[in-house]
Amino acid sequence: MSDCYNMNKKERSRNSAIIGLKCPACREGDLFKPVSKLSDLFEMYDNCPNCDQQYEIEIGFYWGAMYVAYALSSAVCMGSTLIFMFLFNLSMMTSFVLMLILIILVSPYIFRLARSIWLHAFVKKKE
Repeated sequence: MSDCYNMNKKERSRNSAIIGLKCPACREGDLFKPVSKLSDLFEMYDNCPNCDQQYEIEIGFYWGAMYVAYALSSAVCMGSTLIFMFLFNLSMMTSFVLMLILIILVSPYIFRLARSIWLHAFVKKKE
């Protein structure tokens, strides 16, 4: 019965696992703990709840994720400002204020996504 279930179960793609903040090894376990209060927003599991893959490869491993977060944040800031200014014909000041609101709202996801991208770059899928 379980073999039939596994055959019918569609395997998650790497991009889907990155965006969904899933383990790079099994692509099923969550990277981040559930959020019950605002301070839990950045809490990661130490190991995958599904396959026990270690998430912190070495001390200071996620320092490089800051560069990924910077690139993602820059893309959101520049892209949204250009869209607000040229697609919606808003003033520069209005576009800037809307961009600030947007970046504040998406910053937690950018933080998580940057860590997911960084981890997926160094940990390969288990076969």
